[in-house]
Amino acid sequence: MMTTLFFSREKLDGDSLESLYQSGSRFSPLEIVILLGQIADAMWQLKIEEVATVDYELHHFVIAGKDEVRVMNLAVKGARDEQIETRTKQLLGGVFDAMTRPGLPGATRVKSLCDFMTDVNRPMPLTWKQILELSHQVRDQLQGRKKIVPTVAGSSGYQMKEPPKVAASFWALIGGVASISGVIFLIVFSNDKKNPVLAQKSFEMKAYIEIPLGRYEIPGGREVSIREGFTMSRTEVTLGQYKSFLDFPDHRRFEHPEQPVNKKNHKPNDWDVVWPAAVRGKTWLGRPMAIDCPVVGVDWWDAYAYAQWSQGRLPTLSEWVVATEYEGQSRKVSLWGPVGHDQMDVTGAGFAGMAGSVREWTAVSEINPAEPLAPKAYVAAGASFENQGGGILGRLWVDSRSIRRSDLGFRVIAKK
Repeated sequence: MMTTLFFSREKLDGDSLESLYQSGSRFSPLEIVILLGQIADAMWQLKIEEVATVDYELHHFVIAGKDEVRVMNLAVKGARDEQIETRTKQLLGGVFDAMTRPGLPGATRVKSLCDFMTDVNRPMPLTWKQILELSHQVRDQLQGRKKIVPTVAGSSGYQMKEPPKVAASFWALIGGVASISGVIFLIVFSNDKKNPVLAQKSFEMKAYIEIPLGRYEIPGGREVSIREGFTMSRTEVTLGQYKSFLDFPDHRRFEHPEQPVNKKNHKPNDWDVVWPAAVRGKTWLGRPMAIDCPVVGVDWWDAYAYAQWSQGRLPTLSEWVVATEYEGQSRKVSLWGPVGHDQMDVTGAGFAGMAGSVREWTAVSEINPAEPLAPKAYVAAGASFENQGGGILGRLWVDSRSIRRSDLGFRVIAKK
């Protein structure tokens, strides 16, 4: 007996998210949350029905116009792998963040939502349902509607009701923020104040941390005078953030005037391997990668250009050291992973990864106290997962700003 198999495939109209991303397409915050809401709704349906899928990639999402997205059916037999769900959130959070037009109403909220989608180390990771509801809240606010929350699980209509407390807490505490300079995000994801277990899930996430002016005693018995307070990023710059810089049209106009003429671009070492590995949750040099891992393999010129593009600058060594001392040093050297993943390598003020994670470029050349007669050299501050010696007091003095290392990244200070 001969069996005949038939196979049919629908061609989806529109452009894949991958092709739009690679071509440098950008969307308004409103368009982003409309698209993200549709994807989250589809993913929530799969979650409800316990449908297993293989890994999603950008070409599996097809966008027709700027207000409709189609998701390819990747269902497979077997049990769901929650890591696939996590990787999909990371992938979409990073890509939609990079594709959002900055400076428009809602851009700050969209960025915050995308940041939380990529941060898998949060005590209470966002569910697809929460992403759906938050997307609709931003959409409704940008469209001037009353607060409404779409019914999920297949309903075609909308119900007028109060937004869930988890979403209300989120936007009430970060709403209206227009500048990253000096911002402190206090995020409380507890939807049941009577539940002591949920109450313990509350935590603080700071995007930038302010150091006030004053005189500070630093290791070695020296005092440093900070005549003007500064605001420095809580973590090192991530792969996802650096990708946004590389994707920015004419990003090379932010280069240092002394940059060598033979330097052709600002791609980190192995970037064409590193970024796909981060997007897909694969490994590079034996390290598990994610888009919120710190960018490495960048020289001083790369770090300077990124800082200028982000409307910031690199910290001086004195500022970097003062930040480590302010309210207490980190207690241990963190190893490789997403920025801020090790809560033991966090200073009293909240800076993450200053003792370990990766070494960090500083702004200007300095005299090495161990070799006071030697010429000034540029400094990479802190220790790293590869070189843990010295911890938060570790220093790497380099003769060339063009040096690149697989454990060397940077963080930035916001310009006032």
